[in-house]
Amino acid sequence: MSKIFDALQIAQGERLAETKELNGELAISSSKEMRNEPAISSSLPLRGFAHVPFPRFYEESELLALAQNIAARLPNPDQNVIQFIGSRIGEGTSTLIREFALTAARYSNKPVLLVEADFNRPSQNQAFSIETKPPLEHVLKEGSALDGVISQVEDSNLFLASLSSKVQRSLTERSFFGSTDMWKTARDRFSLILIDSSPASVTADSLAICETVNGVVLVIEAENTRSAVVQNVKKQILMREGNLLGIVFTKRKLHIPNFIYKFL
Repeated sequence: MSKIFDALQIAQGERLAETKELNGELAISSSKEMRNEPAISSSLPLRGFAHVPFPRFYEESELLALAQNIAARLPNPDQNVIQFIGSRIGEGTSTLIREFALTAARYSNKPVLLVEADFNRPSQNQAFSIETKPPLEHVLKEGSALDGVISQVEDSNLFLASLSSKVQRSLTERSFFGSTDMWKTARDRFSLILIDSSPASVTADSLAICETVNGVVLVIEAENTRSAVVQNVKKQILMREGNLLGIVFTKRKLHIPNFIYKFL
């Protein structure tokens, strides 16, 4: 099956986590706290991966439910570019998108591309123990071959690439791609492109990507990020004509036993 979100929907089946909608926003959240112990064993086998070199914090059902919610908000389930962006440092955006990319690649019959666009605190290549290659933008602009700027993760459907601060600043100045589709070259090869952006509080340039993608997922830390900060980032995304798909809560603390939440 070529459409990644269709594949994820089928894979989810009866395991789809129950979700609630909050003012039209995504209400998926991690039920695990980000702590030293992984929520899923790092030795869990994934299709195409000999091993996962880092602890995992999200249940597969949570990630599949997130995919389901994203798919429901997009007109076309194939060849989408989705940006994940936090409001500030430390909200777990890179961890979330990395594990989401792993799950997407596991169920996709076509490659998935994870793009490192957090140039202040890059982490994706290090997490997968892969050497960083030249940035992606020149290939995207010139429409040339992608092979020299992408790296395959083991023998899987997941590939890594990076986007430098230079292209993000030029997008802010509207001097790089203009009205053209900057992701066209990558869309032709990948079923899904995921962008790991710098937090909005670190650089406003990351917000310039919003209008070039199919959808934006705002990541916030539950019970820690102030609502005024979230509203401000949301407003900035919409001002840049970004298609805000919703909000994902990370590091949610369970104040009552987890099983009781199923009855609420």
